[in-house]
Amino acid sequence: MRKSLWMILAALLVAIGAPAAYADGVFTLGNNPQLGEQNILFGSSQTGSTVFGSTNQTDTTVQFSSTTDVLMVASSGQAKVTAVDGLVNDITITIPGFAFGDFILNPLKPTVDSDLTVTVTMSDASVFTFGPYGSTNGNNFLTITTSGGELISSVTIDSPGGFEDLRQPRISGLPVPPVPEPSSLLLFGSGVLGLMGVLRRKLVR
Repeated sequence: MRKSLWMILAALLVAIGAPAAYADGVFTLGNNPQLGEQNILFGSSQTGSTVFGSTNQTDTTVQFSSTTDVLMVASSGQAKVTAVDGLVNDITITIPGFAFGDFILNPLKPTVDSDLTVTVTMSDASVFTFGPYGSTNGNNFLTITTSGGELISSVTIDSPGGFEDLRQPRISGLPVPPVPEPSSLLLFGSGVLGLMGVLRRKLVR
């Protein structure tokens, strides 16, 4: 009895002293939609070192930027980002001011096989890299999630030889707009009623 009590106590001490679990970036080849996945669409033609899209359900702004390329977006057709010179070799995806849960990307047709490297920076500043990978023959879908529900702050795709375009980007785990508290709604409603009463009195006079 006393021995088992000591064993339980020792196990508890080990558990208390154990380091906290560390979330990893999880990279899965292929197109694997997650719960609440949204398409990123581009509503207008754009050119520059930074271009913007928005999600199709929550209208969340998503930023695509490059330190080496002039990016280009066509407003019609399939959602995709390319470069003015025809080859993208450095592109970073962020949501200004927020983090997100996962990202699905498809860098199409790199000029050289196994020429794609994807770097993910988490909201806790830890960094994970996948690659090199990719085929010159076509699609190179990659689904990025995390092992412990951590959030992602940015995704960067590098390709020294360049790739044709980034298409069909998708994202989930976006920030949810705050829901007004009942007390705030009550205060707003009473203010509107008071204003209506004042206007009514003025109209009656």
